[in-house]
Amino acid sequence: MNIFRLYVRVLSLLGSERNLAIMLVIANAALAVAAFAEPVLFGRIIDKLTEAQAQSRPIGWSEIGTLMGAWGAFGLFTIGASVLVALHADRLSHRRRLAVMGQYFDHVLHLPLGFHTSVHSGRLLKTMLEGATSMAGLWLSFFRENCSSFVGLFILLPATMFINWRLGALLVVLVFLFAGVMWAVLRRTESLQGAVEVIQGDLAERASDALGNVAVIQSFTRIEMESVALRRISDLFLAAQIPVLSWWALAAVATRAAATLTILSIFILGTWLYMHSLSTIGQIVTFMSFAGLLIGKLEQVVTFVNWLFMVAPKLKDYFDIMDTKPQVEDLPGARDIGRLTGQVSFQDVTFNYDTRRIAVDDVSFDVQPGETVALVGATGSGKSTTLGLLHRVFDPVEGAVRIDGVDIREMTLVSLRRNIGVVFQEPMLFARSIEENIRVGKPDATDEEVQIAIERAQAKDFIARQPDGLKTIVGERGRSLSGGERQRVAIARALLKDPPIMIFDEATSALDATTEKLLQAALEAAMQGRTTFVIAHRLATIRNASRILVFDQGRVVESGSFAELVALNGKFAALARAQFMADAAPAAAQ
Repeated sequence: MNIFRLYVRVLSLLGSERNLAIMLVIANAALAVAAFAEPVLFGRIIDKLTEAQAQSRPIGWSEIGTLMGAWGAFGLFTIGASVLVALHADRLSHRRRLAVMGQYFDHVLHLPLGFHTSVHSGRLLKTMLEGATSMAGLWLSFFRENCSSFVGLFILLPATMFINWRLGALLVVLVFLFAGVMWAVLRRTESLQGAVEVIQGDLAERASDALGNVAVIQSFTRIEMESVALRRISDLFLAAQIPVLSWWALAAVATRAAATLTILSIFILGTWLYMHSLSTIGQIVTFMSFAGLLIGKLEQVVTFVNWLFMVAPKLKDYFDIMDTKPQVEDLPGARDIGRLTGQVSFQDVTFNYDTRRIAVDDVSFDVQPGETVALVGATGSGKSTTLGLLHRVFDPVEGAVRIDGVDIREMTLVSLRRNIGVVFQEPMLFARSIEENIRVGKPDATDEEVQIAIERAQAKDFIARQPDGLKTIVGERGRSLSGGERQRVAIARALLKDPPIMIFDEATSALDATTEKLLQAALEAAMQGRTTFVIAHRLATIRNASRILVFDQGRVVESGSFAELVALNGKFAALARAQFMADAAPAAAQ
């Protein structure tokens, strides 16, 4: 994405502010005309004065009054219009900054989990903040200064030749000559600044990663090593930034030199033309004013383009994220399915993350409402991916997943996921109160419903011990709670949702044996009347499952009850023997 297209794209994001933006463009054009008129009027007044002096006669207000009045009027208009433009440009840029942040945030939340596992959250946050701030700066500078500058340089500058074509031509040539030099310098910095932004992203990612794992850093005495690593990245950042700063310094010096050279050239040519009766003193004064004005506008534009090159990588990162299409979204004609009963059917379902490895291979099974189905198998055998297909984390490459006989792709994502509660192995709590975390499952739940969910999740006692009870803030990712406490909050959250289908992905893995036993009984009571899927490595927790599906390399290789699979003496029986023997060994040693 080149700079021009990037610039146009940012300006196209004005949305509901478009009418105000058009008015600001018109106001800027009027300001450019006013700025152009003032030197012309000043030159005319000088000519009137020099003409009267040459004729050795006094000059009256009747000769210059109109010109003076017009000059004053344009000056007052410039002051008033500039204040209004600046005021509304500020408000527009801040409103749109918040709007594009909201659009980005909403878009990222809709991107698939596969995207989030491959992109660091610190980098996503940096991209949102820097991208939105850069766009706000672009809108502000465009409507407050640069729109007027562009009108002056590309429309009014050529018009100076109607006043004196010789001086006008020189001014046009000099301004565009210096603009070309500036453009070449700035183009040289484009790729350099891109490298700077990559390193800056690495810096943000490294810092975020370290701050998010302070406990590990302190425990493994890595404070000094992490600090050294961050300083090393900082040194790389500085080494990449210095060449860019050098080029920008050169651009700044060249711009200032351009002002001096242009004014000097206009004065020398104007003097020669005056000596040959091809120019007036007023025209020389006018064009010297033009030179100062237009070089000033050129300096504004160069500064802006300089800044645009600096933020271009930030804007590109923003648009790269915004252009990422969700793998899963509502299809045309998708409908709100209402509350489902929970009959689930996988029909010849195949899914692969890439062309090299099939994650789910031709899986078929039917689950009746109220059944509890356990999925077991080695890590990477396809269990979590299969249940991810059920709540449309991704869609199958072949086959179909149906609930109550309806292909889930025909349902809206919101209505589908409203019917499914998921308790992940990692609880993933918000840095909010315990109550807020639980109410994620059902924001409008009554206090009584919240308390019932807490009791079923065996969370009542530990919540009562917290300093502020339900109002206790749990910290980032729930770090102020133990692993078992976090998991019980997550289970309470899912129970409060009261969906017809529940998924437990190793939901009891972080609980101690006593709590797990109590929770297992509570969950079995809560599972009554629901279709429940359980991913479990501890086979003892799924003895009472209606059916167990054994996965191996993406396929269901065995299916049946606990007793049936043990009697089958296949993969499940081997897993059970190995696990129960391992559990029995410590007990025997005691």
